[in-house]
Amino acid sequence: MRTSILASALAAAALISSPSSQGQDDQFGLVVLGDALEVCSSMAWQRCDDTDWIDRDAMRTDRYVNFTEQYVNPLLSDDNWAPHRREVRDDLREALDLLHQRVNQDVISERVFLEEFTRRATRYLYDMLSEREWNMIIDHMEMRVPDDRSFGVNLAATKDDVEVDLLRQIVSQAATVSSDETPHVVVVTAAQRDSLDLVNYYLQAFAGAGADVSWLPLDAAVLAARADDNCAELDDYRASEMGAYRRAEVHGELAAKQQAFCEDGDAITMLENADAVYFADGNPDLLRALVVTPMNEPNALAMAIAERVAENELVVAAAGMATNVLTAKAVVTGGSSRAALSEGVFASRVPGLGCHKENACPRDLSEHSTTYHPMGGMGLFRWGTLDTRMGEQGNHGRLLRVQATNRVPFAVGIDAQTGMLVDLRSGNFQIIGERGTFFAVGAQQNERAVAATYHYLMAGASGTFSGDGISNVSFAEDAELVQLEPTTNFLENRGLYDSQRLLCRGRENVEVKQNEFVLNLLGGEGVTSKTAGAECQLLNARIGLQYAPSQRF
Repeated sequence: MRTSILASALAAAALISSPSSQGQDDQFGLVVLGDALEVCSSMAWQRCDDTDWIDRDAMRTDRYVNFTEQYVNPLLSDDNWAPHRREVRDDLREALDLLHQRVNQDVISERVFLEEFTRRATRYLYDMLSEREWNMIIDHMEMRVPDDRSFGVNLAATKDDVEVDLLRQIVSQAATVSSDETPHVVVVTAAQRDSLDLVNYYLQAFAGAGADVSWLPLDAAVLAARADDNCAELDDYRASEMGAYRRAEVHGELAAKQQAFCEDGDAITMLENADAVYFADGNPDLLRALVVTPMNEPNALAMAIAERVAENELVVAAAGMATNVLTAKAVVTGGSSRAALSEGVFASRVPGLGCHKENACPRDLSEHSTTYHPMGGMGLFRWGTLDTRMGEQGNHGRLLRVQATNRVPFAVGIDAQTGMLVDLRSGNFQIIGERGTFFAVGAQQNERAVAATYHYLMAGASGTFSGDGISNVSFAEDAELVQLEPTTNFLENRGLYDSQRLLCRGRENVEVKQNEFVLNLLGGEGVTSKTAGAECQLLNARIGLQYAPSQRF
């Protein structure tokens, strides 16, 4: 494992600050969130307490697809379908004709299109498509976003207050380093397959939280187009590098801005005027290319960010899987705990859902295979490997497998609706939001099992990253009650957290089985515990996860 240049610089900067105590002197240069920021908007009314504020004549409320030949014929071109998938393409042609006749309209919303496609005579075809193919269909049929339609965002109407609180926390930390009354946040959407689609959502959200905000139009397509000195064909690079089609036709104004940036823009200059940079949730493979050279070292952009962070001039925030890329250690890029425990983990790009349907999975990988990049990411978080959506997706198994495979001494996993503030100099951290954070120390494995010492802290807890672990821990005194039915499902859900409550009640050993998998939690001597709300916080417990298929005779 390489030693990150950024990690070394930040470690050196730590020598001039206090490494042991928390307080008003903390400068939280890193804000990492366990899931995407999802607030109430005109395009996601399900997140809103009320929708009376949405003006359907002035706001963007849906994506619309068009059945006419102008949109469908390019989609059905041989160029888009491998020879062995052209029978599926021919079935798609018939399915679109059938749907067109059924709805008896040329234009319908994407929501209605999905509902119609997944019922009755065409459901079989939907099940045959890979995620890549489905995205290609929508991309080709999608109509242009009207230039006069805004992306409405209403923080006050958001159902989950924690999402707004996390958003405001980013702006608040940006304000601590800003010399202006209003902090300036730069949004990066490069991790998203369609890096243009949610730009205005993030701009409106951060503006609503009190920030001056702009978009950095840099992504993998821009990098590739610049390398070939061919920014005029940027839309082709979106297809080849990001799997996004016709984006210039759909997002006219934003695509024009990105092309102008491709030809003459300077990301480092943009960031020199920023108080915070926010990396939106998405695919770690797409984001990593933005900050790491082909030689697996942080590039000039990453170095410029690290220098300003070290000088307390910039805050870096990331959400969901974008968070994973900030580490100096192995980067978890995708997959499930079930696959990680049963088949191991792979140094590979994310295969993509349904890759087997078009024979596109890398050798020996499935659509759910756990993948990682062994050479690390941006390097800001120097202590260990990062992962997100822990309880919500049961990602503990995949994180421990990647940690053990790469012999990373320490790993951190953040739940959804949860964030972590980190002082990159002192190592002091605070857990914020509503749920918790999982810390794993010294993971070891064999072919069918992985085990580690672990800690679990709820929002309101704090501590210090030191060496290969945490110290100076202060437990949360209380926590929000998780409004979910208890479960023993630890592979895809929060079964680990529900099971560990027994350790706080005096049990020394908890065993849970799910199909052919076994979870063991060990408490007892040397373990410190404290309840917060209905949740169990732990220090120095032990976890073991095992794949134990039934013997066949």
